[in-house]
Amino acid sequence: MLIQKKRQVFLALFLCLSLDSYAQCLAQGELHRAAVKRVIDGDTLHLTDGRKVRLVGINTPELDHEHGKHDAFALEAKQRLEVLAGDHIYWQSAQESEDRYGRKLYYLFTKDRASISSQLLSEGLGYRVAVPPNVAYQDCLDKAEHSARQAERGVWQTPKPWQPNSGFALTQSKITSVTYNRGGWWLETEQDLVINIPRYAEQYWHKKDVYFLQGKLVEARGWQYQRKKHQKDRFKSVVLTVKHPQDLRRIEASQ
Repeated sequence: MLIQKKRQVFLALFLCLSLDSYAQCLAQGELHRAAVKRVIDGDTLHLTDGRKVRLVGINTPELDHEHGKHDAFALEAKQRLEVLAGDHIYWQSAQESEDRYGRKLYYLFTKDRASISSQLLSEGLGYRVAVPPNVAYQDCLDKAEHSARQAERGVWQTPKPWQPNSGFALTQSKITSVTYNRGGWWLETEQDLVINIPRYAEQYWHKKDVYFLQGKLVEARGWQYQRKKHQKDRFKSVVLTVKHPQDLRRIEASQ
């Protein structure tokens, strides 16, 4: 009886979360149907026709397929995607339709036209990301993540401190200087980290807004990498690339 009640509570929680995200993020325009072969992790799946699909607008915790040292909530994200996708998914291609690994970049939806990325975000099973030009649905994805963050669900239960490892990162730091050169804008932080806005992403930014961030506390998210050894003597060791203003925000004093 106790187990049954727990299951009912668990189901009720997911139904509430589902209704919340359904209201926020419904598909706009035509959807295409495809059969699912298998789910790889929380943001990647394979279709029966051979296509490999990467969900747009979200990055979920990493699974370590080799050693089993998974990030927190990585397995939960994979399992939840398996449930949401089921046997068939409904998709829209992103403006930039393929990544450098040959994966199709799709917005995925349920048969009820509800965003799967939004659902995962609302449950705290990933982080919203904006990688232009694929920035459709960003407003509702942001709301979905915000609801999870406020309720401290999933990855927001115990946010990890910034680490200088290569890969996806989310950090809060004060901007100490802003400079510009042929590589774009470079925003140095109090950490051993510099935030780079590449020149090819300039069209999404206002120059004055970038320079205004000097001296401000910001939250940045994106993929970071370690500089080469000979560069670390003169520059910050880690570069975090941010391509869209949604992923670099000033933190107000009241937050």
